[in-house]
Amino acid sequence: MTPLTRTTLFQTALFTFLSMVAFAANAIACRWALDAQLIDPVTFTNIRLGSAAAVLFAILFWVNRHTQKNTTPESRGSWRSAVYLFIYALTFSYGYVAISTANGALILAVVVQLTMIGYAVRKGEPLHFAEWIGVALALLGLLYLMYPKLSTPSWWGLVMVIISAFTWALYSLNGRKSQNPLRDTAFNFYRTLPFVVLATIISLILFPNTFITTDGLWLALFSGAVTSGLGYILWYKALTQLSSSMASASQLLVPLMAALGASWLLTEPITLRFILAALLMLGGIGLVIHGRNQYRRAALKLANTSRSEAN
Repeated sequence: MTPLTRTTLFQTALFTFLSMVAFAANAIACRWALDAQLIDPVTFTNIRLGSAAAVLFAILFWVNRHTQKNTTPESRGSWRSAVYLFIYALTFSYGYVAISTANGALILAVVVQLTMIGYAVRKGEPLHFAEWIGVALALLGLLYLMYPKLSTPSWWGLVMVIISAFTWALYSLNGRKSQNPLRDTAFNFYRTLPFVVLATIISLILFPNTFITTDGLWLALFSGAVTSGLGYILWYKALTQLSSSMASASQLLVPLMAALGASWLLTEPITLRFILAALLMLGGIGLVIHGRNQYRRAALKLANTSRSEAN
């Protein structure tokens, strides 16, 4: 990570903010298209993935053409990542048929973080007392959002969004070791195209009521080319200067941005239940992120002290 000059700090903050806006706008565009029945979920997903792949490859071509020497590996993504990406995108679309923008973005963000935390624990990074309290608060907030029955939001929307969040977390974990995120992401989107074709065939056979309108087409293109394609590029650019704790914390802004945007553009109400659930869920995850960052700093300081004493 390069030293943060004033210019670098401004650019990182700008890229982070714009990428969070893009992720929130993606949720709004998806909900707008599907709730208004401007397009069916499978067609929306297919156009989103295809247009994102086209934009990413166009930018990749431009970068390669204007870079004198390419020192990054010539990687091509992976089929595993492509499967995760396709399942995430498809369940994301089906989830927003039955769930509001604010609730969907909130559940998505929290389940992704909880999956990441579970992965860290599985790899031998134990949670401390304050972090366990944070996890408990996040789960309590999720339960409260669904209380008193699985209709607020619907159980179908909940299941779809949870699957979407889980597979997105797996996709992110699988791509952590990538040394060329832009190239890997472009090829991962490209590798989803066979699944797009298969999903289209299955949809036409099992669900012959496939439909698309002009507005639905534009929203799907916007979701793929802009909020997915360009949004991911901005995010990967910002990640080069963000610590893991700051990267995790910044993503907690997405549900709040999505809720405000949906209230403005889609007239979706911001309910008291959502506000209380958001405070519990985001506050709990924020506590975990803060705790893990503090413990990492303490461990690093202890290691440096031990190294200095040994020398």
